[in-house]
Amino acid sequence: MTNRFKAIIDCVTEHPIKKRCAVVCPDKKTVEAMLEAEKMGLIEPVFYMNRQAEGYQEILASVLEGHFTYTHESREKAAENAVKDVHLGKAHILLKGNLDTAILLKQVVNKEYGLLTGRLISHIALLDVPAYHKLIIVTDGGMVTYPDLVQLRGVLENAVSVMHVFGIDKPKVACLAAVEKVNERMPETVKASALKEMNQKGEISGCIVEGPISFDLAFIKQAAEMKGYQSPVAGDADIFLVPDLVSGNLLSKALIYAGGASFAGLLAGAAAPVIVTSRSSTKEEKINSIACSALLSSWPAQS
Repeated sequence: MTNRFKAIIDCVTEHPIKKRCAVVCPDKKTVEAMLEAEKMGLIEPVFYMNRQAEGYQEILASVLEGHFTYTHESREKAAENAVKDVHLGKAHILLKGNLDTAILLKQVVNKEYGLLTGRLISHIALLDVPAYHKLIIVTDGGMVTYPDLVQLRGVLENAVSVMHVFGIDKPKVACLAAVEKVNERMPETVKASALKEMNQKGEISGCIVEGPISFDLAFIKQAAEMKGYQSPVAGDADIFLVPDLVSGNLLSKALIYAGGASFAGLLAGAAAPVIVTSRSSTKEEKINSIACSALLSSWPAQS
């Protein structure tokens, strides 16, 4: 079975300068993944510890020697200092350990020292699906709940920027819906059509936008041919743009757990990549996410 994340991992490990990753409140599993990523040559970890955390002394002992390690009296203070260091350029990637995502994001969006850029912050799920012929993005299944048209455009543009960094000059975007015709009673079809029109007018550039289009037509070229649906995106989409968080979350998890997909996840649109994978994420998923984030750390949106 192919591993399309390997090319990204190889690209990062071959670069002589390693990006510094600020790890906030790591648990044992996160530490193991970070040390493995460091051993692979992906990043240089910096640990922001919470003295109140369960197993603190054991975790501290495993990372203290040879690593930058800071201890704090609370999760909130650890998150604050980590974000401040990323803001100042002392670190280049932010990774959530054993704390609520809301605690970390509160610091990320702080107007004084946070990582805001003026762009929407959205979730990017990168998936290597065995049944498909290339790496894809599903977005947004983890951040923006029910985006309006302006927000959906922001989600789309973040995903396009990520694909550009990964070497896809003109990614193909499938604006997903249940049907291919615009129906006023189905708002997602109206938004999809509007995004396609923006793309055709040059208001959204650097990609090819199609929609509304159902998942099967975007994923399987033969299905589009059988239905007489003609589009360069059909069966060859790079980005699967979902209408809301629920559908994105369900699609990603279906591809992972039923389709055997490998996964990486991060937040895009901030001044640095933010990794907020679940506490139940595997070491492989964390390492994939770290590799993708390291590659994206020079992304123009973060300058």
